Amino acid sequence: MSSTRPGNVIAGLTLGLAAGVAAGALLLAPNLADGGNSQLRSTSTELDDLKVANELTVAEADAADSYIASTAPATVAGILDNTPVMVITTATAEQDDVDAVEALLRDAKAIDAGHIALTDKFFSKDSADRLKSIVATTLPAGAQLSVDKLDPGTHAGQALGAALYAPAEGKPETPQEDRALLLNALSGAGMIQVDPAAIKPAKAIVIITGGEDGTGKDEFEAHNLASFAMALGGFDGGSILAGRITAATSTGPIGQVRSDGGDGLKVSTIDSVSMAYGRLATVLATREQIDGGSGAYGAASSAEAASPAPPRR
Repeated sequence: MSSTRPGNVIAGLTLGLAAGVAAGALLLAPNLADGGNSQLRSTSTELDDLKVANELTVAEADAADSYIASTAPATVAGILDNTPVMVITTATAEQDDVDAVEALLRDAKAIDAGHIALTDKFFSKDSADRLKSIVATTLPAGAQLSVDKLDPGTHAGQALGAALYAPAEGKPETPQEDRALLLNALSGAGMIQVDPAAIKPAKAIVIITGGEDGTGKDEFEAHNLASFAMALGGFDGGSILAGRITAATSTGPIGQVRSDGGDGLKVSTIDSVSMAYGRLATVLATREQIDGGSGAYGAASSAEAASPAPPRR
């Protein structure tokens, strides 16, 4: 699927309003003394002007994002040198977004710690009990599951965090056989797609999702994705959740992470991963996480800034 153009949201809202005004003029026209012709001409002219203005807005936004796309590789060059970074994708993630972020991670010289693709079963309500059962029976040595938060997203995040993150200094690494046991069990249940042999202990995990807004059928999945990301945020490694802007609504997974005052504060969120500046922000946020920081980035009203500042060279 192609990326959303940056000016389309603004253009759509403005033209929608203009269309509403035009429709109102048509409905009122029969009641006006001159049949409403002058009003209709005025409204039509205003609508034409708005169309031109919005075409310019879209063109300017596209040009700005294209410029960011062309400069992003140089901006991130080498900033994650020798840092193992893992990418986890959800079933709603757009391949264009994933490919672009992974390309920038390569430009940043990050070590590829592997890729895990979560299938639609992973956060499905129908599979929730099965997921919790797998996690409980294949929990890596030393890992603990919350007794206060019992949702499958939290428990899955705690188990996978223990299996996938590189250990903090002075602590033992999770045995490879424990990691393989958990990953193979999830893979065998059709919940993930992974090559266990390609997985390396990660210093940061980047989760890429789509634009689910957490309403209707997305409610359960969005809540558990947010819980999953926050559970990863409870570890010493970096936790980054990137998605499309609709995922930043109050009910979307990004919005839920941002509104959480606990582990949500440890997770960096990016709400415009369909755009070049959002993809750049994802990689810069990964570096920021390695340095001990976090933030909320993108274009939504809940974002703190469009992107973290590039690190000083």
